[in-house]
Amino acid sequence: MSHNNWEVIVTHATRTGVGLFLGAVLGTQTWANSACDANDALIIVSATDDGLYEETHGPENAIDGDFDADSRWSNQGQGAAKSLLLDLGATQTLKSLSIAWHKGDSRKSEFYVEVSADGTTFETRIPTRQSGGTTLDLEPYDFDDTAARFVRIVANGNESNDWNSIVEVAAFGCGVAVEKPEQPVLTERKGSGLFGLDPDKTPGENFDLTGWYVTTPADDDGDGKSDSVYENELAAGWTDPRYFYTDPATGGMVFRVTPAGAKTSANTSYTRTELRGMLRKGDYAIATRVDGGFPNKNNWVFSSAPLSAQAAAAGVDGKLTATLAVNQVTRQGKAYQVGRVVIGQIHAKNDEPIRLYYRKLPQNKYGSIYFAHDPETGKEVWVDVIGSRGDRIDNPDDGIALDEVFTYEIEVKGKPEGDSIIPMLHLKIIRDDGSEVAAEPFDMRDSGFSVEDEFMFFKAGAYTGNNTSPEPETDFDRVIFYKLDYSHDPAPKGDGSGFSNPTKAAAPAEPGIVFEDSFADGGRDDGPDAADTNWWTTSSSSAIEVTEGALGLVSGGSGRGIRTTFAPQVLSEGQTLRATFEFTTPETIGTDRESAFRVGLYDKLGRPELEGDLSASSKQPNRIYDGLPGYMIDFDIGVSDPAAANIDVRKHKDDSQGRLLGTTKGYERLGSGGTPYQFEAGTAYTGVMAVRKLGNGIEISGSLSKDGETLSEFRQTDEGSALDTFGMLAFHVNSKTFGSSKAKDTPDNGLDFTKVRVEVLP
Repeated sequence: MSHNNWEVIVTHATRTGVGLFLGAVLGTQTWANSACDANDALIIVSATDDGLYEETHGPENAIDGDFDADSRWSNQGQGAAKSLLLDLGATQTLKSLSIAWHKGDSRKSEFYVEVSADGTTFETRIPTRQSGGTTLDLEPYDFDDTAARFVRIVANGNESNDWNSIVEVAAFGCGVAVEKPEQPVLTERKGSGLFGLDPDKTPGENFDLTGWYVTTPADDDGDGKSDSVYENELAAGWTDPRYFYTDPATGGMVFRVTPAGAKTSANTSYTRTELRGMLRKGDYAIATRVDGGFPNKNNWVFSSAPLSAQAAAAGVDGKLTATLAVNQVTRQGKAYQVGRVVIGQIHAKNDEPIRLYYRKLPQNKYGSIYFAHDPETGKEVWVDVIGSRGDRIDNPDDGIALDEVFTYEIEVKGKPEGDSIIPMLHLKIIRDDGSEVAAEPFDMRDSGFSVEDEFMFFKAGAYTGNNTSPEPETDFDRVIFYKLDYSHDPAPKGDGSGFSNPTKAAAPAEPGIVFEDSFADGGRDDGPDAADTNWWTTSSSSAIEVTEGALGLVSGGSGRGIRTTFAPQVLSEGQTLRATFEFTTPETIGTDRESAFRVGLYDKLGRPELEGDLSASSKQPNRIYDGLPGYMIDFDIGVSDPAAANIDVRKHKDDSQGRLLGTTKGYERLGSGGTPYQFEAGTAYTGVMAVRKLGNGIEISGSLSKDGETLSEFRQTDEGSALDTFGMLAFHVNSKTFGSSKAKDTPDNGLDFTKVRVEVLP
């Protein structure tokens, strides 16, 4: 039966006849046509939605072959589009879709259609459009043939209201045989309250509260502090009709707080009925917080925090999303306190990156939204978002009324800036009409939260800002939440060191060249030349200067470093990893600069963070460099006693601070020696650093040559060392060692490397 014949039957038959015919096709036909030159009705195995459909109007009604208006799918948008997901049972060649809309002869419905072969990645096949508005029968919608198993009809209300209602759907095409289930797949219906909440259920049944505990103004145990109920009991259905319960009209989660009542501590001036985020999710073996203020697996940190803090935490950065309405605020008390309530927070160890306020004065129709940023260092900052926080402001015309449903999104995201991550605070308010008001991103780099002994947690509820009401038992704030959720980026995982990737097994090294970079392409990346390698900065971002044929290590007035990473080389006994580097000195050579030119070979421990520019200094060590197994050789520059110029061999300590070659304090000196030497200005040299695997240790050697003649050479054995893997080569020069200018493209600003080679010798 062709698609055209189908349309003729649908157009000219009575609606009862169409229903009987569709039932015959979709209800009794067992298999879809497998000959793909056909265009027949395909079996639809199931139709599902989000469970918020109206009473008996579930999604399965849209594929039952019944055109009676009572046999329809209906799901109210409430400010968002709704999706009807169809499963064809197997990937078919889909050629068109036909939809019979409820009241389709008197109103137009807005929709678009997406298809997918795997149920994960969807592509649009029918862009956003309206139905015809002239028929109750199936309206055909053609598109190019496409391979699809899943069809998603995304409906966004109609001309009259935000209801999405479809009486019947039919899909046409060809493909493989699919059996129609004897019983329809049913979508479990969610509650009948607002946003699918159930007025007859407790907050713990309507919401996932396994990641929260609640504090109220009650002191039922008489300990002088406000009572708290923790995750497992809360999720199991705990309520308190005074402060925390389900709204019988909407099913929302009610937070009610009076100025009277117990407080959380002697340092708190105000009462609260408020949830506190608990990332441990009911695992009471994990403490709520660690004494001293260090992060643990119950809390989260900023991505600008040290990696050790990130690894200790349960998450990094975060987003809190809530849909709510403020029903009542205090009306009595001092002018600067009346009508204000905190509805969401990020709380730190002591202070708050954000306290989000709703405030409505008694004489005003609408309320304002603003927030406070209370840093660990510096003064508190206030930011108006909608209206103003003033005590005697006029009615804010764009304000939010009591009982108006709105959404807030509080988010912390790290923003890369040079070699640093800047913690940025974002706030967005989404009104009930879908309009958005976003605050300017707030820079928290100087707020003192990006440190080792700091942690974060979200809070949401009603935290009153009024403790001066003359009737504290009856004056109150009440906030109802309809949606509440938070999320975080995962904390770094690994071998316990706090880094995101532990050491991975590598294949034994094969003799030959690992890389040989002559910088012919004028770039520092691993270019088309198979022998190229990537080069990264170790200290300042301005340490590298690239020209065709040379890679500059710009020193200037500060110590700087560069490095490259390569595939890990696992040395067998007797094998040597040798790094050879040819370089030219600038026109200015420093004096009395002991151990000032440094070269290192390290195991990178599989840390992906090393594959990029990283800054480190004495004031801000970079923990990514901590504890990397490896060795350093260093050369003396312009020492006052030329006979004292030698080559030192040092071993990187396991507990070293993250400065890599920027300091010798993180190293154990193994030995020094070699023939005295002097560096000359504007002269080409060749240096070598090598590590050789012995039966019981590692032999480290270094040399310096000019014009093919060895100027100095020294080797030292680290007996008992089990180190056998290397994957990073680094260079560093101290301040005022080679050149004094910071300007690029000058002959006075550092070393120019003309060739660097790393190879494995048998």
